[in-house]
Amino acid sequence: MLRQELFKPQKSKIGDQIKKITTKIIFITAGNQGSHTINLIIKNILPQLKNYFIIHQTGKNDFSTFQKLTSKYNNYLAFDYLESNDMSHILNSSEIIISRSGANTSQEIVALNKKSILIPLKVSQQNEQLLNALWVKEKNLNLTEIIEEKNLTEKNILEKITKLISYKTEKKTIKDNQNSKFLNLIYEII
Repeated sequence: MLRQELFKPQKSKIGDQIKKITTKIIFITAGNQGSHTINLIIKNILPQLKNYFIIHQTGKNDFSTFQKLTSKYNNYLAFDYLESNDMSHILNSSEIIISRSGANTSQEIVALNKKSILIPLKVSQQNEQLLNALWVKEKNLNLTEIIEEKNLTEKNILEKITKLISYKTEKKTIKDNQNSKFLNLIYEII
């Protein structure tokens, strides 16, 4: 189920910080646990991402390493965990979301019509993460890139970022279909 805050984020410190950012935001997350594999790739490509503002949810295990990078790069913020309202501000403000493809994140990417690079868990129940990523790709055809973890490299993630940044999008309008009827109901409730 989509979070209400997604469509109407409440005031927050992170929301106030985001309003001051003047460059395109790339948000990287692998959920609350994070992903050491994704984190290492991001650490290595940070110098090439100097034209963007990077918000990175690292998970608890890698957080201390990445927190140190916030003083090295003035376009980088690391968090171990994000509250729902803060996550909503970040998702709404991001140009690209780099993420695993859990059910909630996948639905939020589609609902917000966001550009995304999805890196499904290589082992998930009934291959659900790959299926979720394929569903996002079907709904947001030109806005979604999928990289299987075994193929994840610094080079291909940078290529996908460059490709997605250059693709122009329009604000998504809700059309009459089953998903949009559900979203309309959410808008009415909030």
